[in-house]
Amino acid sequence: MSDNLSVSVVVTIDDAEPYIKKCVDSILQQTFQDFEIILVGDSGICQKLYSGNDKIKIIPAEKNKSARNVGMKHAVGKYIFFVKGEDFLLSSTLKKFYIVAEKSEAQIVHAAGNFLLGQKLKCRWDKFNQQGFLQNKLLYKLEQWRTGAISSRAELCFCRRDFLAQKNLKFLNNYAADEAFNFALMCMAQRYYILRDAFYIQRKISVTNETDGLRAMLEGAAYIEKFLDKIPRFKNYELWRENILSALFGRISARIVSDKKNISAELDAALTPYFPSGKNFTKYFFKTANVLRQQVKVLAQKNSDLSKQLINFFKRTKLSANKIVFVNFMGRGYGCNPKYIAEEILRQNLPFDMVWLVNDMNEPMPEKIRKVSYGSVDSIYELATAKVIVSNTKNLLPFPGKKDGQFFIMTWHGGQGFKFIEKDAAEKLSPEYLFQTKKNSAITDLMMVNTQEQFDEFKRACWYDGEILKCGLPRNDIFFKRDEKLIARVRKNLKVPPFSKVVMYAPTFRDNVDDMIETCRLDAKKLLDVLEKKFGDEWTLLMRFHPNVAEFFAGENFGSENIINATTYPDMQELILISDALISDYSSVICDFMFSGKKVFIYAKDFDVYTKERGFKQLIFDLPYKINRSEAELFNCIETFDAAALEPKIKKFIETVKPFDDGHASEKVVERIMELAASS
Repeated sequence: MSDNLSVSVVVTIDDAEPYIKKCVDSILQQTFQDFEIILVGDSGICQKLYSGNDKIKIIPAEKNKSARNVGMKHAVGKYIFFVKGEDFLLSSTLKKFYIVAEKSEAQIVHAAGNFLLGQKLKCRWDKFNQQGFLQNKLLYKLEQWRTGAISSRAELCFCRRDFLAQKNLKFLNNYAADEAFNFALMCMAQRYYILRDAFYIQRKISVTNETDGLRAMLEGAAYIEKFLDKIPRFKNYELWRENILSALFGRISARIVSDKKNISAELDAALTPYFPSGKNFTKYFFKTANVLRQQVKVLAQKNSDLSKQLINFFKRTKLSANKIVFVNFMGRGYGCNPKYIAEEILRQNLPFDMVWLVNDMNEPMPEKIRKVSYGSVDSIYELATAKVIVSNTKNLLPFPGKKDGQFFIMTWHGGQGFKFIEKDAAEKLSPEYLFQTKKNSAITDLMMVNTQEQFDEFKRACWYDGEILKCGLPRNDIFFKRDEKLIARVRKNLKVPPFSKVVMYAPTFRDNVDDMIETCRLDAKKLLDVLEKKFGDEWTLLMRFHPNVAEFFAGENFGSENIINATTYPDMQELILISDALISDYSSVICDFMFSGKKVFIYAKDFDVYTKERGFKQLIFDLPYKINRSEAELFNCIETFDAAALEPKIKKFIETVKPFDDGHASEKVVERIMELAASS
């Protein structure tokens, strides 16, 4: 193996045996290949799997030494990147890090976020940089770190090996190792670059030993103090130094200390020997650990743990008769049914104060809609004073129940579907979800459906006996008002080649996201060849993954102008509008295409597994389309497509579900809102 490699990937493998193959294979499959892998730990499975692979060194663990320090000692790459054996990477990870590091000549390249792999995949984005850490916006940035909005994982840092050696930056052998290491990096790096991308997938590992965790935190704080005194002094340095230690304790305390526990005298006594004599930072731990539970957690829609004082304050605020608050997928942006209701209000120039709760304040939006940061105190105020709240997902209000006089419109986020939902799927849903969905149904005042079959389902399965409009879905109005200028604009924004036909691949999400890449794998080039041979013309493929896993696929580049990643495009209906054909599995988008008279092909490789995991209504078996369970079946289905033979089957299915969409759903919902405003 060469001593002049670009990257050394240090992988710690202890306690990761069930996942190690997934982890190492994700590194071996990188698009950038000038690297070595250093596996550190005691695991016979690595010898069995990778002995003889010239890219891999297998190094035994050393007693009482950090595995990552052991790995660094054996590394020869220009850069070092750390990976935990239970985690894995997207294929572009090393290439993106390396290109940025070389171009910027950075000592540290810090990824802006990472994926958390739980029951559902979520992405946590940093709002942090070294300049903010060292200078002006310190208090705000550290509060972000304290509440968990910022990652402190060492695995998100791509480091120059000579820099780590020169500054003697190493890991502590305890739970606080990542926090301590990252703080030291921030303090010491002179050339630091933040890469606003995410490609590291982390499995959630819980911490169970409270005493050991707190001891590790104190050791970590002592380590950090060593570096704080080495950086140049600047105005308000002492305040900065005090606050940075306080925030560190808050961050680690929040992860270790249970909400229902206090620091006991026994625990206090157990930790006392670890307090370095004369160090004032110890006071911060006990202050933050106990006060933490009493502070308001300002995570609107995500918890109901607001203090009694704040709840009472919002209860006393008056409703604004003309205020409407919109929420789309818990802050994802301007889209889905809420968007089309808002567009209709704008079209009619109605005198409503419209507020949109959004995660990204740079999200493009009409000028007459006020953007407010989702999860902020301001967002709680807007929700507490809104006469009407419009949401497309079941997410709880940040205060108990609903205020007198408020009207909650739950638009849902899909039309006629095939999977069992809510009460019909109760045995397959978590107790937490069932509790929340029942609570949400209790505060809902209005829902809407696009078929009679969906109306019957909502009445039967949603624990809801309130008003349901049989008006169709607002987001489907777009199909009845074909706007050629809009079509041209969407195609241009997506860079669809002129005169090309469009096929969209839109699989739904899987509960086990870990397996989704393989399950939804599709030979795009072969697909386009088959379509062109059967139907003529040039074809372009839009890859569109479900919103629940969108962040997982957002950064993938398919390397062809005829294969476009449309996963993060904000409006699914606009994609349907420009598409000529669909490939999907169990998504309700199948009916959107069918009702629009467009070609549909089903590709459901895991049909049997998905049937056991989620279950299907009889409706999926009544579909006029063949359920293809392999690529070969899919391509054959396209090659033998017969529109005339399908026509009567499609007609029969439509007669069965009885659709209500007519292009006026948004108008009917706004009419209902106007009736409510008039009665106030």
